[in-house]
Amino acid sequence: MPDSLPLARTLIRSVIRAFHSTQEILVVEALVTHSCLRDDELAYLMKMNTKDLHRLCASLRDARFLTVHTRPEVIEGKTRPVNRTYYYIDYQQTVDAIKWRVYKTDKDMQGIAKPQDESKEYSCPRCKSQWTQLEVLDSVGARGFVCLRCEGVLERNVEKEQPGHQQLSRMNNQFKFMTDMLQEIDRGVVPECSFDKAIAVARPIVREATHEVLASVPLDQMEGGMGKPSAVKGLANTGPKTMQVTISDGNEELEQAENRKRKERFLRENALPSWITDSSVPVPVAQQQTNSVSFEMRDADEEDRGAKRVKMEVKVEGVDGGVKMEDDDDDDLVFEDVV
Repeated sequence: MPDSLPLARTLIRSVIRAFHSTQEILVVEALVTHSCLRDDELAYLMKMNTKDLHRLCASLRDARFLTVHTRPEVIEGKTRPVNRTYYYIDYQQTVDAIKWRVYKTDKDMQGIAKPQDESKEYSCPRCKSQWTQLEVLDSVGARGFVCLRCEGVLERNVEKEQPGHQQLSRMNNQFKFMTDMLQEIDRGVVPECSFDKAIAVARPIVREATHEVLASVPLDQMEGGMGKPSAVKGLANTGPKTMQVTISDGNEELEQAENRKRKERFLRENALPSWITDSSVPVPVAQQQTNSVSFEMRDADEEDRGAKRVKMEVKVEGVDGGVKMEDDDDDDLVFEDVV
């Protein structure tokens, strides 16, 4: 199918010139020529401030004659990004809006015009009543149709268009250039126009030396990855991995009993076997009783030398044994030399 983009541009230019103001015409002409413009660039071409430009473009946006796109950019010499507003024309959306307006206007005008069968084509000169052709078909006399009220001869009114039909005919004549171009556009395909495509083929603005502005770079195209958020070190694995939801019907005692049974069953299933917990070496019963043996170590000549006594207590329980040594005082032991 042929490309209908040139014809769509002609249609938009014709419609904007026929039904909109001069400033709106200039805005659309600038967007058709440059494909995509930033708000400060369009304000420079229009010789107006950005605040008035935004108000002017808002009405065109509501009429679907242009599309607004906002993206963050970093101005040269600054670090904080700012949002910049761009304007471009989505030709598919604008053509559909024109179709809808033509259809809506045609339907509104048809509502004003009366059908032909409701027009009073015959009138009575005696009683001044008016009748339709359908009403007087069965009332025919020697001289023509007869009035149903006074039986006078009816006269046919001079044929003329009703006011509603005149307006509808005038509208069809004025909208003929749009309906013809819309039919030709429907025979082809209007390509899709997005912001990325419009900014890629945009024609740059040549400014005067006294009106130069600092260049700005989109945030997602900056070097060093400033446009994309990076993961913070140490926070990669934060947050719960799973979530468990428990729904209770209010019987907490029954739930606790079930949980207790579940834990006991889990302990039984995971208990160690007896050949690991119990010793394989049999222990006599006599050795399993606890025995204590105590004795004293005394020097032969402790009374003369004042040597200390050492008391030792051995405690045997099962297979384990323990030795306990107890001193009378903190002095060091004194042993006699054996000759």
